Amino acid sequence: MKIALAQLNYTIGAFEENASKILHAVDEAKQNEADIIVFSELSVCGYPPLDLLEHKYFIENCIATVHNIASAVKDIAVIIGAPSINEKSEGKNLFNSAFFIHNGAIQNVVHKSLLPTYDIFDEYRYFEPSYDFNIISYKGKRIALTICEDLWYEQPLLTDFGKNRLYTVNPVAKLDHLGFDFIINIAASPFAYNHAAVKESILKENAEKYKKPVIYVNQVGAHTELIFDGASRVVDAGGHTCFQMPAFAESVCYIDIDHVIAGRVESYSGLQPDKITLIHDALILGIRDYFRKMGFRNAVLGLSGGIDSAVSLVLAVRALGAPNVRVLLMPSQYSSEHSVTDAVKLADTCIYSTISFLSATFLMLTKIR
Repeated sequence: MKIALAQLNYTIGAFEENASKILHAVDEAKQNEADIIVFSELSVCGYPPLDLLEHKYFIENCIATVHNIASAVKDIAVIIGAPSINEKSEGKNLFNSAFFIHNGAIQNVVHKSLLPTYDIFDEYRYFEPSYDFNIISYKGKRIALTICEDLWYEQPLLTDFGKNRLYTVNPVAKLDHLGFDFIINIAASPFAYNHAAVKESILKENAEKYKKPVIYVNQVGAHTELIFDGASRVVDAGGHTCFQMPAFAESVCYIDIDHVIAGRVESYSGLQPDKITLIHDALILGIRDYFRKMGFRNAVLGLSGGIDSAVSLVLAVRALGAPNVRVLLMPSQYSSEHSVTDAVKLADTCIYSTISFLSATFLMLTKIR
């Protein structure tokens, strides 16, 4: 069974744009003869939608987009994430759900069980946790479909009592009782430079504990203060990463799950980026996405000659391109000469003819010199 991992960059509330990206990736996966293509958590609406989930029009758009995607899908199975309505009278109005689509229709809907409410997460405010567990059968395989935190029943955060357990239900253990061949986990897991080892440990421990491969598909992109690194991967039943997608880049990649189950895929041998490289790439993506998703094209920043503005200028130029960056130098009688000369030299180096100075700047430069 050939599975496509679609690591894409979504925009919150941009339903047509997100659906277009999803369907384009579906077409590409069909051309590559994939049996399933997997997208990330809440891919239809973008993550995190926050209080938009409290608006009826937003949920209606989510549901309509899911059905539009389903009606356009033929000859391949698709897994997408979106909110769904809780039809029961008890509990919150919504579930955080994964939709399994095949033959132009929604065949299965799986709801997230573990709703994080810590750090940057506040999912329990909006969603009802689900404790119904089912296996998806497709082309002779039994799939345990999970959503992000559902793998995080035991977190590798040491306390005086051992591991940090935040929940009373272990979704993967429940699914294990039903029997499955592999786990698919759709995620929206944000980047932190010191968090990569934790994610790797979670995936490894689940694979080792249940002796089944884990396919992890994360989104990439930035939304205000959150940056998502992607770095989607496949971990074999022994806990070894056998495939990993690039960080901070959109991509669609393929894995033969039969080869992974049979142990015929070698461990991933690619080098992991160092901390500084990861932080640099995250900042570039964060700046670029903020401007693109807000509809901005140009940036203006103050350049003092100091290290803080120097780093800001370099990041801005790398993210937006030199023609889209302007710098202003506004020295006073208190500015040192090297601050002025360093700022001018940096601007000349980074953005050549695109620098713009206020007319007052030249008057102040004359006075200083």
